[in-house]
Amino acid sequence: MNATDPIAALLPDRVLDRRYLWQVFRASSFFRLVLALLLLAAAGFDEQNRLFGKQNPQLFLWAALIYMLMALLAIAGSYWRRPQLKVQAHLLMVVDLAALTVMIHASGGITSSLNSLLITAIAASSILLPLSSALLAAALGFVLLVASWVLSQWQAMRGPADWLDLWSHLGNAGDDLARLGVLGAALFIAAGLTYALAERARRGEALARQRTLELLDAAELNQGIIRHLQNGVVVIDPSDQIQLMNETAKEWLDYPQAAPGLSLEALSPPLAQRLRDWQAGNSDPSAFRPAEYRPELIPRFTRLSGRQAASVLVLLEDSQQVAERLQQIKLVALGRLTAGIAHEIRNPLAAIGHAAQLLQESASAGTSNHRLAQIVYDNVKRANRIIGDVLDLARRDRIKPERFVLEPWLEDFRQDFLRSLDGPTPTWHQQVEPTELVVSFDPHQLRQILWNLCANACLHGSRPGDTPHIELRAGLDDNHARPFLEVRDAGPGITADNVAKLFEPFFTTRAQGTGLGLYLARELCEANRAQLQYRPPPEGGCCFRITFTAASPAPEIT
Repeated sequence: MNATDPIAALLPDRVLDRRYLWQVFRASSFFRLVLALLLLAAAGFDEQNRLFGKQNPQLFLWAALIYMLMALLAIAGSYWRRPQLKVQAHLLMVVDLAALTVMIHASGGITSSLNSLLITAIAASSILLPLSSALLAAALGFVLLVASWVLSQWQAMRGPADWLDLWSHLGNAGDDLARLGVLGAALFIAAGLTYALAERARRGEALARQRTLELLDAAELNQGIIRHLQNGVVVIDPSDQIQLMNETAKEWLDYPQAAPGLSLEALSPPLAQRLRDWQAGNSDPSAFRPAEYRPELIPRFTRLSGRQAASVLVLLEDSQQVAERLQQIKLVALGRLTAGIAHEIRNPLAAIGHAAQLLQESASAGTSNHRLAQIVYDNVKRANRIIGDVLDLARRDRIKPERFVLEPWLEDFRQDFLRSLDGPTPTWHQQVEPTELVVSFDPHQLRQILWNLCANACLHGSRPGDTPHIELRAGLDDNHARPFLEVRDAGPGITADNVAKLFEPFFTTRAQGTGLGLYLARELCEANRAQLQYRPPPEGGCCFRITFTAASPAPEIT
């Protein structure tokens, strides 16, 4: 065999399961046992005709009995696996040749019908033996047949000491010699052909095993890819039963124990209805929400190809994720636009502001001119704040989320915020339960959001004549176990007409406000996969809640 052949590495000793080879050896041993029993039965129940062992019945019976015992020992050795398989196969081959040759001799020599058994034995041995041993067995079998024939001719002669009569008798046995030649050729053909077929079968099985392993690896890889996809994947057969479903789809559809064979109607009635609509010709199925606390899903249906052409592949997308991707694309364009705006507008504004300051400092300017210069300067600062807020909005995609314990971070924020106030210091109440609560957010952007909310609470969080009150409360949401942070005040609250416009850009109730604070705060929350909501408390005042992503354990301090 060519050593460079890639299948050469798949020979039985390297790849094929050794148990399979032992099973083949055991099966051949059982065949020999059955053959020995049949020969014994034929010799015992057919004493008159003597189809087998007619020349020497006693020798035939002893040979068949010994052959049966050796077959039993071979069966036992196949279970013990001692000695090695190659040794046992060679020993059994020698037993085959010796026992069958003796029985052929006892049954009439080469004219006996048992000659075909010797061919069968050589073929059986060639399955497990290497080619050299198989050919050696054929040669040894032929030599034993010739020796048996010579012995038979010797015994048939009246005067075995007369060598001239012996050679004369041998010369007249042309038919026997032709039969010996045919039997010898048959033995070699059986050995070579059986070995070639067995080797081809072994190579084919080795290649099939390799292909099976490759298919299993590919299937496992596909399963791993499908399992870790961010989108939900569901495969439905023609009877609307689940064939395949990844973990994301199980989580989104709120069915963690879903298994193949489950009907789509039992899994998700809204999804089953959209599948029927798609099959009826609706190419744009609408989004649906499997449960109140699950994300809104957008289904996409397509038919598989090949042998699975009747099955339907369903891709489920989180509408929020789709919106976020679209928003990211918009933000890229917005960032480029705002960068140009900042460059083109801030330079003229700086010149206008500088001119307004010079006009204020001018001694020749009157009181009215000073007032007009102050108005110009104040509006320049307001315009700069608007440009800064727009730039912050454009930078919302540049987040660097971190996991951190919320309580010490809030304490640092409280101290920084109170130190920076110019007006009256508000009363401050702060509560975090559990104290080791961990959130995932960009700390700089969370600081910007809280600063805006707390500044609004200082301005609007008290009634006339009262001290502003700010309350920060953090914990875990009851429904989803998600961390949240609330900012409350004790002010008059927000009117019902203004609640709907609260997060709209450039909406403000202050003459000097830009109207971008709350809008920017909500956008920054969404960029960090969080939510900012206005939740008016029953006792009055305002309450803004930030709901973070799923809670995480506190990082270990080493």
